[in-house]
Amino acid sequence: MEASNLQQEKRHRSIFDLPTTFLDSCRLLPSPSSFSSFSANPISDTKAASSSSTLETLDDYPKIEHSANNYLSRWSCNTCKSEFDSLQEQRSHFKSDVHRFNVKLSIAGKGIVKEEDFDELTADSLFKDYDISSISGSEDEVDKRSWAQNGMHKGLDENVKRKLFIQLQTGEKVSVWKCLVLDESENILYENDPSYCMPCVKESDVIEKLKFVIREPRDNTHLRVVLLASGGHFAGCVFDGSSVVAHKTFHRYVVRAKAGKKQSSKDASGRAAHSAGASLRRYNELALKKEIQELLASWKPYFEASSCIFIYSPSNNRQLLFNGEKAYFSNQTVARNVPLTVRRPTFKEARRIYHQLTQVAYDMDEAESSASIEDDSLFRLSTISINSQESCKIGTEDNLERKEATEACSSNKKSDDLPVSSESEHEFSLSTPLHEAAKCGDCHKILELLEQGLDPCIKDERGRTAYMLATEKEVRNTFRRFMASNLDKWDWLAAKVPSALTKEMEESQAAKQADKDAKRKARAKELKKLRKAREKKAQAEAVLAQNSSNQGANLVSVLEGKPQSSGIAISREEELKRAAAAADEREKRAAAAERRIAAAAAAATSVNAPPQGKSGISSGINCSYCNASLAGKIPFHRYNYKYCSTTCMHLHTEMLEDG
Repeated sequence: MEASNLQQEKRHRSIFDLPTTFLDSCRLLPSPSSFSSFSANPISDTKAASSSSTLETLDDYPKIEHSANNYLSRWSCNTCKSEFDSLQEQRSHFKSDVHRFNVKLSIAGKGIVKEEDFDELTADSLFKDYDISSISGSEDEVDKRSWAQNGMHKGLDENVKRKLFIQLQTGEKVSVWKCLVLDESENILYENDPSYCMPCVKESDVIEKLKFVIREPRDNTHLRVVLLASGGHFAGCVFDGSSVVAHKTFHRYVVRAKAGKKQSSKDASGRAAHSAGASLRRYNELALKKEIQELLASWKPYFEASSCIFIYSPSNNRQLLFNGEKAYFSNQTVARNVPLTVRRPTFKEARRIYHQLTQVAYDMDEAESSASIEDDSLFRLSTISINSQESCKIGTEDNLERKEATEACSSNKKSDDLPVSSESEHEFSLSTPLHEAAKCGDCHKILELLEQGLDPCIKDERGRTAYMLATEKEVRNTFRRFMASNLDKWDWLAAKVPSALTKEMEESQAAKQADKDAKRKARAKELKKLRKAREKKAQAEAVLAQNSSNQGANLVSVLEGKPQSSGIAISREEELKRAAAAADEREKRAAAAERRIAAAAAAATSVNAPPQGKSGISSGINCSYCNASLAGKIPFHRYNYKYCSTTCMHLHTEMLEDG
């Protein structure tokens, strides 16, 4: 127990917590499998040799030695072991079926066939003897395995290039990230490796830099800054050793949900949107850039006192921190890229990245963990493929096999329950048949597997439970129904199942849904009636307007004696009736005109009548007080009196009151 605690403490040890004598008499190694001549611990040498042999065993691909002797003077094919006299023959061979067939055999680990023997083979013999169904196609299993191996080896090689491997005086080997003391472009000149001819950093200088990092004073004179910017999120932290001096985070809405790009990137592609959301995203991009620049300007003393600046700003997020090649912050020469996978930029993520970059890891643990991860990954790929092939079969034997496979996976997981290096943050688990059934949406299969005892809390390689993979509501309800009947069987909170679903809840939900459907139908029926009524009313108004326009046109044509413009045939009697009505209308208008003329003549004769005194009674066209003529004027009225001015009106009023 004490040994495991000590081992765990070593794995999570920060470089700032090391004693000052930790790197005394140490030596740099070009790779984790290299050895030094001064090893004093034979046990550690044995462990190192076993780790290097394990790494060599994992590598299934042949290593090509770069020397002048490997280059052939003639054209050849290493797969088919053939030589050619010209380049044209070699190209023709690479396009032939025998070459593709031998490539498949070599990938499968089988011996190749000659061209003479290949001509005698048939399709049945290809499948039976060599287990190859097609020459031109690719086998899924081989592709998956080769892809996984290539990806893992590539990741291991990248980590080797980005790390410094150190052999201590005790024989133990540790590793630190290269970006902690060196730039990516700087190379190291090892004492026993004179292959480099370009200017490099000496091994002794690198060790001195590491020792200085351990002995640094904690007085804010040797700071380190972490700047993370991605997807509208920004996080910046200033560290002095392991303590946080200052930190700040920003977030702006700059990426539309499920769109995957910033608004400026979409505008640059020529498809500029003019919606309110697009305008908001454009404004937020400018606001975020301004906020970051103001923060970097206020942190100028921190940047000037920093010995290293770790930056993560992929693709077009770089413009938030740089103006072309020039940075918005000072002391740009110590800026280095983060060699780790970065999640959403937050204060917690910035601290995690910094603690990862400043940790000292023991290389033996990393080799073991990487080997176990590789084995688990290969086994997981094979398990997934087997489960995907058997997911369509329904039977008792298949279910038992899947259950045994799951138990074997869980037992392997328990037996391998060792503390893993801090560099691997992800938990590698296996995809169970329950995950596959949830993906396929097979409710019957899910219920059957749950009744057999499969654990719904198991997570796959991406940390997802079976419930999280369900895309249909009925599949999720299957988990919830099983939870209602087996509430204490599993930790349903860990399985990410939100709540139980009982029969009473389903009945109430069905009743509510039925009420909603009935109301929706009634509303739709009512809207349909209103729409029909509006359509009928509009049609009636259109017909009435058409009829009135036709009647008016016909009346005008009759009065003017012109032929009718409408295409409606009118009988002779209707024409006579309309003509008589028009004559009556003309007679009425003439009589009204005669009456108006007579009234005007009577008004003209009344002008010659004698004026009356100030008794208050006046004629219709003279002022009631001064008896002045009101012809051509607008009189002032008061009761039945008319005045030429307001003065006459007031004087006449006083006269009447005095009386």
